[in-house]
Amino acid sequence: MSQDPQDRKQPPAAFSPEDMARRNRRSVALALVLGGLVLFFFIVTLAKTGPAILNRPL
Repeated sequence: MSQDPQDRKQPPAAFSPEDMARRNRRSVALALVLGGLVLFFFIVTLAKTGPAILNRPL
């Protein structure tokens, strides 16, 4: 089974500068949200353990 040249798929079009800028802003926004969640969970974890976390036996 040989493929006809017309059956070959075209490569995807390159992203425009506007598309790349939109993708970059979305990536930065997702990184900030993820970082905020990590910080939030860290603070909640410290608050739930309380000051007794420093008085544990080693």
